[in-house]
Amino acid sequence: MGTESIQTYNKIEPSSCSIKDRIIQIIGFSALLLWLAVYAIQTINFNEYEDGSLLNDGSLIKALLFLAIFSFALSILLGTWIYYKIKRAYSNDPSNWIIRLVKWFTLGLLVFMLSILYTLVPESNRFFTIYLIALTFAVKYVRDEMLKKWKTEHERTYM
Repeated sequence: MGTESIQTYNKIEPSSCSIKDRIIQIIGFSALLLWLAVYAIQTINFNEYEDGSLLNDGSLIKALLFLAIFSFALSILLGTWIYYKIKRAYSNDPSNWIIRLVKWFTLGLLVFMLSILYTLVPESNRFFTIYLIALTFAVKYVRDEMLKKWKTEHERTYM
């Protein structure tokens, strides 16, 4: 092994470790945020905030907790996406199957998180339908992008 390859190895390794540590911190912070949101949903008595109006304190608290759970799911998505992008950049394996697996797993996790929220807070029909519509458009966009990439890879393979 030449000295140049050792020098490049030493340059790459510390930066990738610090990025991995940050990803772990993001996921850990998100797990703490999720735990706090679920704990708050279980302990808050929302009936005392109900006054009959359309937008009251109870619905505002529920919306904030829903956004906390939604940001947890998105941070897991971004963390795993960045981790496998970094891993793929420094590996010799050109296959894309792991990145596709991570995309679909995190999308399923996002849907699961939304269904947990709907189970915990069944009164939040407005927020759930808005995010369900946004999720539908996101799934359509991801599907279209993956089909475009698959078609270009398929064309390159057979040419």
